Amino acid sequence: MAPSDYQRPLRLRRARRLLTSGLSPTDAAAASGFSDQAHFTRWFKRTYGITPGTYKRSAQ
Repeated sequence: MAPSDYQRPLRLRRARRLLTSGLSPTDAAAASGFSDQAHFTRWFKRTYGITPGTYKRSAQ
């Protein structure tokens, strides 16, 4: 397993918690270690089936 394959789910879970706590998708991406928001959004949608913005709105 490549290190990125191990780290990505950890970063996504952290970002999901940050979104739930009220951070914007841009800030959650940066705080979770993603290089940019587009990269974060692509992996978030691939993993959870919705965009980070939609997730944030549904969590509130």
